Amino acid sequence: MAKKIKGPQVLTANLLSDGMVVFLGSDGTWRASIDAADMARTEDGAAALEARAAVFVRTNHVVDPYLIAVDDTGSGFVPVAFRERRRIAGPSVQPFFNTQPNGRLAFAG
Repeated sequence: MAKKIKGPQVLTANLLSDGMVVFLGSDGTWRASIDAADMARTEDGAAALEARAAVFVRTNHVVDPYLIAVDDTGSGFVPVAFRERRRIAGPSVQPFFNTQPNGRLAFAG
């Protein structure tokens, strides 16, 4: 049985290949844009999103999929929680602090 949800939800995860934040789209693919996400408004809809994501976890495509609450503004989705708004905005570390002593990037950004 799916957990109780309040309001619209979308499913997010991180790609295992590069750590990119992605959202499960209605076409069954992972999308970089939250506006391309499939939205659930009911517990059954949320359970269906989680079941679709489980396949991608088993095949080592994504890690840690979970539902997030969103506001549907009519022109797109906005995460309710600050943590999720920050997550989709990208890394909060300045590139200056992401270098090794040789001047190369420590990780690809």
